[in-house]
Amino acid sequence: MSFSPMLEYFVSRMEGLSVSHMRLEVQNQSSNIGPQSIIRVTLPQNALLSIPSLAFHFNMKATGALTGTKTTRLPNGIDTILNRVSVSIGGQDVASGANFYGVLSRAREVIEGCKLDAGCEHPEIIGVGADNNYVDGTNLTANEAPVSTNNSAQFAIKSWNGFLGSCEPAVMSTDLVSDIVVTLFLEQASNCLTGSDNIDSNANFISNTNVPLNYELNNVYFTIKAFSLANGVVDNLYAQQMSQGNLEMGFKQYFSFRDTNSGSTRFQVASQSINKIIVAHQPTPTPTDPAPVKVFGYNGVVTGTSVKNLDLGKIKYIHPSTNFKEPASASKNLYEWQLNGSKYPMFRATAEDLLLIARQANGAKADLYDQNMGLKQYKNNYFVACMDLTMDAPNARYLQGLDVRSSSLSAYYNTYNEAGSTTKTIFVECGSSLFIAPGKQVAIVQ
Repeated sequence: MSFSPMLEYFVSRMEGLSVSHMRLEVQNQSSNIGPQSIIRVTLPQNALLSIPSLAFHFNMKATGALTGTKTTRLPNGIDTILNRVSVSIGGQDVASGANFYGVLSRAREVIEGCKLDAGCEHPEIIGVGADNNYVDGTNLTANEAPVSTNNSAQFAIKSWNGFLGSCEPAVMSTDLVSDIVVTLFLEQASNCLTGSDNIDSNANFISNTNVPLNYELNNVYFTIKAFSLANGVVDNLYAQQMSQGNLEMGFKQYFSFRDTNSGSTRFQVASQSINKIIVAHQPTPTPTDPAPVKVFGYNGVVTGTSVKNLDLGKIKYIHPSTNFKEPASASKNLYEWQLNGSKYPMFRATAEDLLLIARQANGAKADLYDQNMGLKQYKNNYFVACMDLTMDAPNARYLQGLDVRSSSLSAYYNTYNEAGSTTKTIFVECGSSLFIAPGKQVAIVQ
């Protein structure tokens, strides 16, 4: 049982409301944090919190020991530094999180058209010249390492996959549950940073000859939006709701699978509602010496500042681990999902079909599409497939997807006519429920 979304109408003239932002310190070290580290934060107790407003603030700098003309860059999308995000309540996992978090974020950008904030999310790999450096305005000739003056934190991760970004109701009274702990698992350097031999030409910028990669986070902290009311209306509302049954919070959860093959990828999931199945085709999922990949149709770097990062007609590079490309074929690649024997779609789809199916999987967010992603860019740099199994559910309150709790879903993603083996990373979006009972008891239905 959950609050009706119509509650918003009845509180439209609420009195005695105050809003504040709280700064949260991490449980372990807050500086000199390297790759593959773990960062934990505990959310405040006895507070009314907006869970999606949680933001992770930090300064990040590349710290590889460079020689000569070699240079490094931070990723396109600063949340690429995350490998996994988990949420636990009272020591019990609520959402353990999917691996390959950065890949999921970039794949959702293709499908859902979400835009990153240039002010804090580092949406583009920075090219050449001080005018192109939209973080601190310095000309990058070595490591990209924004200076943390007076303990400033230039970057923030504020858009989340899974529980933190989708729970409904979004405002949660934390006195109903035990400690809520958010754990971030950082990615290895080669899966988020890029290295280049030189910045004097596009050919050298997209070449990496053993450029050493490493990074460091400093000035780490979190912020979250909190509310308080002058009367006990919310407490009474929760008490009445829980006297009639458990309080239910819906949220989206992702499960990840990865395989390298030239034909069929098998995966299994048991869930009360499978909403979407997203497939990212990755030619280089774990690059050894990652160099920037130029997006087809865009300009490359040139010496000077004549070609911009944040202008159209601009340069555009992406990390090789988030470069999604259609597999090579001597004829024409065809694709299909097979879920417990049923085929989705009911025909073998082409890449052009997959783009339309993915667009239709996005519901009402069509105005957020990247208007500069043509069919060639889709096939060459953004080849993500998505099969929607709901009726365009607007949020996590709705459980409309495929219910496979009685028998675990046996699923295949099949490709036909591939010229060779490629890596497919599959994300299954599920509608899960968190039930909160009196006595701070919680239960999860996946």
